Amino acid sequence: MYYPYMNYNQQPYYMQHPGYESMDEMRAVEEEVYRPDDAEDAPTTPPPSQQPVMPATFTSATPVQSNQLQAMMCRCLGNWGFIGLRMPGPFGRDFWFYPTEVRRSGVSGYTWRAGRRQKVSYRYSQIRNFMCFG
Repeated sequence: MYYPYMNYNQQPYYMQHPGYESMDEMRAVEEEVYRPDDAEDAPTTPPPSQQPVMPATFTSATPVQSNQLQAMMCRCLGNWGFIGLRMPGPFGRDFWFYPTEVRRSGVSGYTWRAGRRQKVSYRYSQIRNFMCFG
């Protein structure tokens, strides 16, 4: 649809006003990614070959709160940990996880499958528990 009263040669609104931020820029600031320089890299070694012996509280029906999960993940950046999901996913319900990015709403990192690492992301609402072994 063509509107004759519009100036189609005019720059976008956000270019005219320096205080305006586009949605993409605001979203990047809002996420608050915590990623130290040394944890950006993927794991170079596979996780331990055996599943760890977990305390009964790891599999309890009461999941850990998201702020506690965020703190646990921050302390484990760059190390293998064991994650428990509320619902089984493509890697199962409990598996090794190597966190590399901790955000306000979730975490990203790597898991090990068929001898290869694979990048994954989870929201805290999907995670039941986490234990670090690094």
